[in-house]
Amino acid sequence: MRLFVSQFRKFNLHIWAIIIAIALWLQVHGQGEGSLSMDVPLQIQGLPAGMVIVNDLPDHVRVTVTGLQSRLKDLHQQDMSLPIMVSDITTPGVVERALQVSSVSLPVGLHIEKVQPDRLELQVDRLVTRSIPVKAHFELPEGWKAASVTVEPQQVHLIGPEVWLDTLRKVETTPIRPSLKAGPFKASSGVESPSGKAIRLVEGKVKIDVRGVLVQTDAPVLPDGLGGGEQK
Repeated sequence: MRLFVSQFRKFNLHIWAIIIAIALWLQVHGQGEGSLSMDVPLQIQGLPAGMVIVNDLPDHVRVTVTGLQSRLKDLHQQDMSLPIMVSDITTPGVVERALQVSSVSLPVGLHIEKVQPDRLELQVDRLVTRSIPVKAHFELPEGWKAASVTVEPQQVHLIGPEVWLDTLRKVETTPIRPSLKAGPFKASSGVESPSGKAIRLVEGKVKIDVRGVLVQTDAPVLPDGLGGGEQK
């Protein structure tokens, strides 16, 4: 009898162990698997100093994550980013890079199934500095013009991709609107940002002094009878 009770207790412990294991498995796997699509930030890593990417890249890529439903609920896109490693690029040109999916850290039970796009084309160029002439940009109504215009400084220093700066012939001031009064004038202005977000002023901010003479090119037309006629 004692032997039977001993065997039963031993067998009972095995049953409880099995029940607990099943309960734990159901807790983790009971909800099954699923998938979740989200927009994940793209991150350029290792770009050497003196180099710049000149083509437009997406800020985010579409990522599909699959795995346990319970883990997917706790996944937050702000905790993820997809890197592109470019530390080996040392010369200008067009290169293709795969997204580093394997470097993304995910909770156990989840994996990245798909990335759209999974490869990107990068156009890389050197950063150079150039001195570019400044041209005054006036906004005047019809019948007015600015003559004998001088600007100081006559040039500004810009830094940006070589392919863009070597074709840039001038930069304009921000719009100048002097008071409509014939005669000499003086105005201060800034520099209009050149097209291309990778071009910037070396000095950060520049004050441009503009001088000239405001001229009224067309005299106002007076109604009939009000103009000065010939005296008889």
